[in-house]
Amino acid sequence: MHRPPERHTRRQVVAAALSLPLAALAPRAWAQDTWPSRPVKLVVPFPPGGGTDVLARLLAERLRPLLGQPVVIDNRPGATGNIGNEVVAKSPPDGYTLLMQGTIIGMFPHIFQKLGYDPLKDLTAVGMVAESPYVIVANLDSAYKTLPDIVSAAKANPSKPLPYATAGVGSPSHLAMEQLANLAGIRLEHITYRGTAPALNDLLAGTTQFGSYSLSSLLGLIQSNKVRVIAVMTAKRSPLLPETPGMAELGFPDVDSSIRFGLFTAAGTPPDLIAKLAAFNARATADPALRDAFVKAGYGVVTSTPKEMQAMVQQEYKVWGPIVQRLGLKPE
Repeated sequence: MHRPPERHTRRQVVAAALSLPLAALAPRAWAQDTWPSRPVKLVVPFPPGGGTDVLARLLAERLRPLLGQPVVIDNRPGATGNIGNEVVAKSPPDGYTLLMQGTIIGMFPHIFQKLGYDPLKDLTAVGMVAESPYVIVANLDSAYKTLPDIVSAAKANPSKPLPYATAGVGSPSHLAMEQLANLAGIRLEHITYRGTAPALNDLLAGTTQFGSYSLSSLLGLIQSNKVRVIAVMTAKRSPLLPETPGMAELGFPDVDSSIRFGLFTAAGTPPDLIAKLAAFNARATADPALRDAFVKAGYGVVTSTPKEMQAMVQQEYKVWGPIVQRLGLKPE
């Protein structure tokens, strides 16, 4: 029997059209509900064995049982961390590729001319993990015992800038020392090194008299009394060095420099998935054993919401931009 062609009412056509976007979104929503259903990759943009790598591996150990999935460390060193950063920035926004990195990436547009990604737009914050303050230290045989000693020495001979060292040009410790010099009204000469190890070797040998480095890189030297601790470069005293004065009590409350590490993932990751990631990160960092392990490595646990961490990244961009311009540092 011949059937006449079906006639669709206007209401049926509109309803079918409206259902299409919902159908298209269904697989993505299902994927979010089942996350994580496979291993999660944690990218470390530096070589194995460094401070960032240590933090990532300690955190991954705590995340694995919470997620019920392997957390695989993927070291992607090179270009001051930008190779690994770009890998995550260009990864699918599905929560399966994370990045362990410092909020200092917010200043990267000021010091790197050709980035293959935008740190402020292509990465999104998940939550803070740890913090290590920058510390001013001196050679044991130097005349500098306090920060006022350094300031007085610089002011006594203003025509000759006082030399100090850091791990590299444009490093957070370099910029913080220049910020301090500007606020103190003194002239300092930056002696730069390609990395912390050679800089500390020269400090121990007396080739340089003082400098600024992260506590995590100094911890062994401090514990073995091989360097003299002058000050922490955070506004307040660090609980990791409670006997050492901070910048505020020394008269420089605007100097507040530390390396703050957190988890990032690709921008565009759905907000509810970011919330899940943040919750797991918070549970992992609340583990007392993890906190103890961080302290032994020279870090303190720091927690935050994704929004708070994203604000820190933006703040890094705003604070360090004018200092980079004043120093005349050209993007690489």
